[in-house]
Amino acid sequence: MSIRHWWYWFKEQPASKSWFLVLILLRPIIDNFYELKETSPLASPLYIAGVLTPILILASRFDSKLKPAISSTEESPFRIWSVLLVFNSIAFILIRFDLSALGDTIKYVTPVFLFYYSRRFVQSREDLHGILTTFLISCFFPIGVLLYEIFFNPIAIEYISSGRGGGSRIRGAYADVMTYAIYLILFLLITGYYFLLRLYKGIGSFKITSFQLFVALGLVILGLTRIRHVSTWGVFLTITGLFLAHNLRNSRGLLITFALVAAASLFFAEELYENNIKPLINKEMLVVSGESESNQAFNGRMSRWEKYFETWEQMSPNHHFFGIVTSNFKETSIMIGGGMHSDYVRLLFLTGVTGVICYVIFLLLIARKWFILKIPEKFLVSSVVAAMLLWSITTTPTLYAPLLYFVFPIICFALLPKERIL
Repeated sequence: MSIRHWWYWFKEQPASKSWFLVLILLRPIIDNFYELKETSPLASPLYIAGVLTPILILASRFDSKLKPAISSTEESPFRIWSVLLVFNSIAFILIRFDLSALGDTIKYVTPVFLFYYSRRFVQSREDLHGILTTFLISCFFPIGVLLYEIFFNPIAIEYISSGRGGGSRIRGAYADVMTYAIYLILFLLITGYYFLLRLYKGIGSFKITSFQLFVALGLVILGLTRIRHVSTWGVFLTITGLFLAHNLRNSRGLLITFALVAAASLFFAEELYENNIKPLINKEMLVVSGESESNQAFNGRMSRWEKYFETWEQMSPNHHFFGIVTSNFKETSIMIGGGMHSDYVRLLFLTGVTGVICYVIFLLLIARKWFILKIPEKFLVSSVVAAMLLWSITTTPTLYAPLLYFVFPIICFALLPKERIL
């Protein structure tokens, strides 16, 4: 979708949809004011956006222009997960009943609100393209700030421990480098998708699109070398592999694939690995080789997980299967929060074995849609599912609203009836 086409599409959207598009555009800017929460939650645009999001979603349900979602059997596991997540989140605020718990509760239930809102928003391929182009526009701000930090003056520097390779990384005015990571990956995903769309459907100039792809790839690699986020390197390499695999059916795509592989092999691969990836995974290699204790795995997160799993084992089977919030253990608020540094662990504690299994099954059912999609959408859907599964190992992607703004519309497109997605 061209910018001109996007603008006409944007102006035609009702208020029940346009607010979400404006939020996508503003979120990279709003996230820069993270530190204002220390002054007052009421002074933080980030907190205000977080509170307004579910309110606006609920208000949008009364607009007849926002059509009802079309039912899908693949959605069933997500419904079970949603019930467990909402139940435990509400129980959490009823037990704690303070401002901090209220903020956490809103953050925990926001994925459910966003998913069911996206089910109603995305009714066609044009809706999907409109959201993707909105994201592409939103990416220019964080990437522009990142380039400013790289070439002119770092806004904020984080120093990495020697166990993680040492040195420093930049994170701008964001809460952590994951925000940069999200927008870099989204930028690459959208550019790759539009390249495949034009490659297989003959839309647009092949030369221009190829140039855009090379520029995007270069920007993303440059950015990743400076934010030094090891799990995002894994996501990047996986998405790159999926992109190359989806190029092989077209002669021009094969040419691009060969050029990318050759460039990476000859000029980037060894240097990138030695200077940027190897120092970050040295600790993991020591664990694998037996030179370090197993509790040092995943950058030392394993020791934290072992500690809280000991607490989890003291709880009843009901809490194991359906979530720990009602267990009355003092560690509960920590165990269901972002401090777990793993969505698999966090969601296990928050929604129980039943919930986390349903969540993973849902993502796998979405991945199965690959078999009926066209090649550009195959790449997009498989990449999103892979990113969520990989990031969830050592990060908490369901707590990053900007990522969910992107992921859920793509998943909801895949859930549409076959005649609407082909």
